[in-house]
Amino acid sequence: MSTFAQAAQRNPRNSEPEPEAPKVFEDSDSLSDSSEEDAAEEQGCLVVTVQGPNGPGRVAPFIAIIAKQQHQARILDMAQYVIEDALVFSLMLQHGAVSSIALIRELVSTARHLNLKINFSFPGNGPEARLQAPPHSGVQRQRRISFVRENCQAAVKAKAQELTVAIEMLVRGALPAQVLRDTLGYLSDTGSKMLEIKQSGGDRIVVNEIGTKLSLRVRCPSGVTISELQLHLQAFCCKYCTEVVVREWEGMDRPNGKSLVVFGLSDVLCPHDVLDEVLCESGIDPSVFEETGENSAMAKVRALKGKDARCMQKAAQNLQFTPGAHLVCQSLKELGFRLALISNTGCKLIVDRAKKELNLDYAICRDLEVAEDGAFTGHFATERKDQTGFVKLDYLKLLAEREGIDPRNVMIVGTFTHGMTQGDVRMTLDTYGPVIHFHAPALQNPTLVSVLYLMGFSGSDVDEMQSRHKRVNGRHTSPKVVPETAVLQSFKTEEGVLKFEMGTGTIPDGRRYLLRVRSESNELQSLVQLIETLLPYCEAGQCSVDRIQQVTMMAENALIGLSLDMVGQDQQAALKDIIFRCHQLGLSVDWDEQESEQTMPPRTEQCIVTIVQNPCLKATVLGQVFQAMASLQVDCTRFERLSDEQSFAALQITAAVPPVSEGDLRAKLLAISKEQDVDIAFQRDGIDRWGRRMIVFDMDSTLIQQEVIDELAKQCGVQDTVGEITERAMRGELDFFQSLKERVALLKGHNSEKLFGAVKRNLIFTPGALQLCRTLKHLGYKMAVISGGFMPCAREVQQKLGLDYAFANTLETDKDGALTGLTVGAVVTPERKQALLEMIAQVEGCDMRQTVAVGDGSNDIPMLMSAGLGIAFCAKPKVQAAAEFRVNNKDLSTVLFLIGLSETAAQRLLDRSREDDSMTHAV
Repeated sequence: MSTFAQAAQRNPRNSEPEPEAPKVFEDSDSLSDSSEEDAAEEQGCLVVTVQGPNGPGRVAPFIAIIAKQQHQARILDMAQYVIEDALVFSLMLQHGAVSSIALIRELVSTARHLNLKINFSFPGNGPEARLQAPPHSGVQRQRRISFVRENCQAAVKAKAQELTVAIEMLVRGALPAQVLRDTLGYLSDTGSKMLEIKQSGGDRIVVNEIGTKLSLRVRCPSGVTISELQLHLQAFCCKYCTEVVVREWEGMDRPNGKSLVVFGLSDVLCPHDVLDEVLCESGIDPSVFEETGENSAMAKVRALKGKDARCMQKAAQNLQFTPGAHLVCQSLKELGFRLALISNTGCKLIVDRAKKELNLDYAICRDLEVAEDGAFTGHFATERKDQTGFVKLDYLKLLAEREGIDPRNVMIVGTFTHGMTQGDVRMTLDTYGPVIHFHAPALQNPTLVSVLYLMGFSGSDVDEMQSRHKRVNGRHTSPKVVPETAVLQSFKTEEGVLKFEMGTGTIPDGRRYLLRVRSESNELQSLVQLIETLLPYCEAGQCSVDRIQQVTMMAENALIGLSLDMVGQDQQAALKDIIFRCHQLGLSVDWDEQESEQTMPPRTEQCIVTIVQNPCLKATVLGQVFQAMASLQVDCTRFERLSDEQSFAALQITAAVPPVSEGDLRAKLLAISKEQDVDIAFQRDGIDRWGRRMIVFDMDSTLIQQEVIDELAKQCGVQDTVGEITERAMRGELDFFQSLKERVALLKGHNSEKLFGAVKRNLIFTPGALQLCRTLKHLGYKMAVISGGFMPCAREVQQKLGLDYAFANTLETDKDGALTGLTVGAVVTPERKQALLEMIAQVEGCDMRQTVAVGDGSNDIPMLMSAGLGIAFCAKPKVQAAAEFRVNNKDLSTVLFLIGLSETAAQRLLDRSREDDSMTHAV
């Protein structure tokens, strides 16, 4: 499998109108025969970037051209972003050296026909490569290919030593340009590379009324730590009312389901200090402590000395919770998170009330000491002086170990690090997961929902959580659509920071411009300088960054989109300056003016199309898929390569599908899957897709490559007779129970231990089975094997793959250990497989929509149809027809793609799993 190309050098460029075909293309017929012969066996790399108005069917015509056999082209990578109604997508191609001329001609012609702009570049050729014909020299072409390969190999080696982090930023207003500039500037100073900047429509305050969220994915050089990043970013973000969280990126935008979230109580789950409530109930005014400056927990506890301790019960009964606390806790519990409360300032009665009300798993606090006469003593019970911070850290360690959760998946919400030494703060940030600062009294309208954004959930995720929460509580309303006209005109604070507030006015005489910037070196400093160009206008209240996005191909070719709102007398001044700056930096730039006032459309159901083909995805397959979507007015909004950088074998497409077209699209994709022998899955995006928590497998021909009954028959010398019974069952002459009974009877008299020992030694696991199970285990999945085979082999598979449960048939033995030819207990029929799936889900507290089932036989059909995600794995036609999803690639790890996990993410999780195993063995 070939590696992907890294970026080329930056290329200076003037404006980018729709390109004319270079003159050399027009004279291509004059190429000498010798030149064509020299190039016949050569191949080159070409990056195609298309931009213009978004809409269904934009990508399909270009893929169709690339798929033509005469062009000898292969797609190496794809990337895309959409801002409002503007589209930019880029394709990296490997093409035949001579055929590239005809290929580019066709692509240019198609772009003109669709009123789209198109650009070309050739990685590895330097600044002169852009918008020029491929060089005639075979030597130059070979250099270009070598450049691509060398860059890829260097990148793969470098990544092993680098730290990739996800940075979540949330500001309760519009995004300040100064924060953006300072953040990108600091990351540039560390030598980091920006891999992605993501900001969906639902991540803006005009839509969610919570705040504006920005998600960054950054690759940092060796030696940079999470604590260093967190502390530096937090230092200047707090000046602009911006919260920031840094966590190690595991290949997923959202947090790992196998996580522990630890909340504070005072000023976190509750909007105030709960000790103040106890003081009020005892007749003491808490404001006295603020006036005296002695506003500490110990001072308040001392003031309670001699007061009736029954006031704690009254405070517990009247306990108030921060808005959003119930939603956050309920949503995280449904996703399988474990929840804990650790408090310095609570007391047992109040903490127990919070635990019960919010359905927490743990509630730990210091209690108030009460004398025998029922009065407070003025002390904490079992008080540990000057040890508060270390006690909390000890509890974190204990809870993580008790739950078997990686410390990096322990998330902390509140003011946990307050009062710690700098060393303890750094240790906490580097050891545990993200530390999310939340202090309700400091916020004007506090809501704990903001924490979900900082955990990595998107605006659409939170919207779905809110809708479910309302339905559970008997109230359901449609998501609110907030028009952009609900944003008041910008105003300038004393610090010169541009902000927006919710209201009823409009931006007077405002204009919105969309800039599309392309960089072939992905130098972060270039983006910093672009934002710096806007700062004077932003500080003057004449410009604001409405949205920003960046996608990166091959880690170097960057596509950047900036949506800018302009006001004032000269609304194009900032636009002119930033375009000029782009040219100075050697960046390609294009721009359009958009409507400054537009109503945001309702959030549509997003769907996911996953395509897997080994060893690589063919352009013909992609062409058919995109054509099918275009014919049904499906709008593709995002591409994500799921396979690693050594291949382009798996692609995930996010698309807006009209509800009336879902059935037709499923049928078209199924037909393509059968015709092209490629795995294609179609499912709705959202919590149900990535919130799955449990998986059950069939054993024979699924987790292992053999049929156990056939292996037993071989050991007993009755394989031919067993084969005849199997054929009769397949013809419908015997049902499952009858066929099992006849085959088991043939094993009578054989020693069970010896027989199964021989079979277990020869078990062959399906490729990808161990990788799949270890990865899912690290994600917190509960796993089971439910087999119509036999328990000794099911137990062996359970042990080897680390499964939690095993169910199979049990064979009866006599007192000497010989098989009697009969089964004992309930037989695992198709109906019992389904019942066991439901039973395990009930025991694990999973909704059925959070379950996955994988099998290949007709006896698996009821189980596959009941699960939230039923996957027919290399299954018989009858099973494939019944199951909603099918995988015919003989690698079980392909299932990871269907739950949205990339190969890179899976490898990171496996590496962590190996680290944990190494530490365990060392101990």
